[in-house]
Amino acid sequence: MILAAGLGTRLQPLTYTIPKPMMPLCNRPLIAWLIDSLVDAGVRDIVVNLHHLPEAIERSLPPLFPDVHFEFSYEPEILGTGGGVRKIRALLQGEEDFFLLNGDTFQQPRYDELRRQRRERDALAALTLRHPPEGDRYTPVWHEDGLVTGFGSGRGEALMFSGSHCISRRIFRLFPERDAFGIVQEIYQPLLQQEPIAAVIDDGPWFDIGTPRRYLAASRALCGDQIVGARSVVEGEVRDSVIWDDCFIARGVALDSCIVAHGVEMRAPMRLRNALICRDDPAIPRDSAQRLEGGLVFVSI
Repeated sequence: MILAAGLGTRLQPLTYTIPKPMMPLCNRPLIAWLIDSLVDAGVRDIVVNLHHLPEAIERSLPPLFPDVHFEFSYEPEILGTGGGVRKIRALLQGEEDFFLLNGDTFQQPRYDELRRQRRERDALAALTLRHPPEGDRYTPVWHEDGLVTGFGSGRGEALMFSGSHCISRRIFRLFPERDAFGIVQEIYQPLLQQEPIAAVIDDGPWFDIGTPRRYLAASRALCGDQIVGARSVVEGEVRDSVIWDDCFIARGVALDSCIVAHGVEMRAPMRLRNALICRDDPAIPRDSAQRLEGGLVFVSI
C-alpha cells in the first residue's frame, strides 16, 4: 500500500492543481519511482489511498504500469496511516504480511530484508531506519540489536524512520475501533513492550519531497542542476532549476533555483530567483500567490 492522500500544503500553489505524488521528479511522477521499486521486488498488487485530486492519480497509474493490479481507496476525510490501512483491511489481511510506503518520498527500500527481519523475529513490523540528513529535524527512533527500543527516547542508537514498513497481518487485531488514527503513534509506540518491532538500517538514496527546497535538492541529487521536461523550450538563462513539461522560457528571462510547472510560458523579460511559478487557475486562491503578466502566479521559496 502506498499512502498518497496528503494535501501537499507546503508545495502550494503547485498542489492546488496537481497532487504531490504526481509531481515530476526527473521527468517521472514521484509515485512512479516507488512503484518501480515495488515492481522490481516482484510486487504486482498495489493499493493507493487517495484524497486530494484523486482522479489524476487513478487515471495516470494503470497506463504507466499495465502489469500491475491497482486498487484505489478514496478517503473523503484523511484517515491517517492506521485508518487508511484499516479501511482496506479486506485487501491485505489474506497475506502473511504487506508493505506500507509513504507516497511523498523517494526511496528504494530493501523489501526482501524488511520481510526477512519481520518474519525471523516474528515482529509486528519491520521499519526502515536511516541516519538523518545533516541539519534536518526528525523524531528519533532508537534501535539496538536489530529491534526498535523507542520512539522519541530509548536505548542504543537514534536514527530516523524513512517511511517504509513490512507489517504483519496480526496488526488488524490491534487496531482501535475508529476510522482515523496513526500506526506509529497509536499502535507501535504503546505496544512496543508487548510486540517487537524490527529495524532495518538503510542509508541508500532517500528524499523527502515535502517542500520546494527539498524537491529541488532531490532533483539536483538525482538528475543534476537543470531538468527540462517534455516539449519544453528554454531560450533564456536558466540555472539550478526544474522546468516541467510544455513550457517556454524566452530570451530575456533569467531563472535561478526555480520550479516551473507544466505549461508555463514566460515571454516577457524578467529575473526570478528562488521562486515557484505556475499558470493561474481558478483553484488557486487570489491571496495565496503573486501574479505575473501572461496569466502566471509565483511564490518565493
